[in-house]
Amino acid sequence: MRPVLRLLGLRLLYFLLVFGVLTVAPLGLDLILRVLIAFVVSMVLSFFLLRRERLEVTEQVVTKVDARLERRRQSGRG
Repeated sequence: MRPVLRLLGLRLLYFLLVFGVLTVAPLGLDLILRVLIAFVVSMVLSFFLLRRERLEVTEQVVTKVDARLERRRQSGRG
């Protein structure tokens, strides 16, 4: 569960950082537009900067699914 929380936390941090920069910068953007821009930019940053974390989460999910399938197979045979 820890890699998932770490990934979520880092993605949220990127969003808040970009949103904060857009809020502080004197661009005169509407709130909705700042949120949308922060969302898109943070998604792009996350895609490139959080590759390792995404791989860890993927490995964790695959391991849990495999273990669950194995338990299901064993209980069906017994």
